[in-house]
Amino acid sequence: MLEKKNNIHPRIKFLKYFPTIAKNVSISSSAKIIGNSNIKKNTKISDNVIIRGDGEKIEIGENCLFEKRSTVHVASDLLGTKIGNNCIIEQYSIIHACLIGNNVKVGENSVVMDGSTIGDYSVILPDTLIPPGKKFDRFSLISGSPAKLIRNIDTNYYYKFNNLKSKTNLRFNKYLKKINQNFQSIELDVDNTFIAPDALIGCKIFTKPGSSIWFSTVLQSPDNKGSVYLGSGSNIQDNSIFNTKGKDIDIGDRVTIGHNVIIDGKCKIYNDAVIGMGSILEENCIVEKNAFVGANSYVKTNTVVPEGKIYAGNPAKFFREVSQQEKEFFSLGQKIYEKLTLEYLKTLG
Repeated sequence: MLEKKNNIHPRIKFLKYFPTIAKNVSISSSAKIIGNSNIKKNTKISDNVIIRGDGEKIEIGENCLFEKRSTVHVASDLLGTKIGNNCIIEQYSIIHACLIGNNVKVGENSVVMDGSTIGDYSVILPDTLIPPGKKFDRFSLISGSPAKLIRNIDTNYYYKFNNLKSKTNLRFNKYLKKINQNFQSIELDVDNTFIAPDALIGCKIFTKPGSSIWFSTVLQSPDNKGSVYLGSGSNIQDNSIFNTKGKDIDIGDRVTIGHNVIIDGKCKIYNDAVIGMGSILEENCIVEKNAFVGANSYVKTNTVVPEGKIYAGNPAKFFREVSQQEKEFFSLGQKIYEKLTLEYLKTLG
């Protein structure tokens, strides 16, 4: 229903790198494997999976399964991603600049963040957030946001659990509506916005210089009303889903919208804010300047995230102040996306 016909191949060269993929890897036509990525034999890549090696290397082992709309990325030139053999990455999960061992199952709607390590024969339950730098030993059953060790397991438990379908609190499919691509209007302030060729757009979009809309994103309205405004240097990352519900989603300058973010209705996000990957914002939310929504958070209707504060959790609530070091780190990430915008325009523009 949501498939977009385009002539872009699932494998995309980035700078000097072209993905290295074994001959017997199965790849959906709507998936994208990009740049510095190496995938070994008997792995299956499902619909709208994004594996984006546009910096450090992504290494994926044998006999892995990546379910619908899962996203794998790196931390620029700083940190790559390695996934071992026989791993299952369930739908709408994010694997970001981390190390996943052999025989690991990542449950639906989970986020594994930068610098973390998951040992062999471990199970990550659905809706789990693995924070940056967190390490779990082999045979771990992991759950929570932030993640904690529930208990140690053995191979019998692992194989029994591995054959079960996980249950998540999020059904991302309910946010995917039929797209009216006849209602598509894209207005660029100047012609240096990157919009991925496979982005599904069924609304009005107004973009400012240096902004970007990444692979497998969905931006739509249920009727011929509603717009997305994207400010200078702001980005909407892979597999994010926006529904304007006939109103406006207004994103300021230098805003980062992480991978697999859902915005469901009218929202206002001010300059230099960050919406962490895997988060959901309900309608009428306001995120003030220099504010941060933590990864995998659920921001309920009419929530205001004040300037310079971090909100996190489900439901999202005040966590702490944004530190100066974090402001500088988020700013660096935003600048990296502006650089990537120019590089992708040269590659795919």
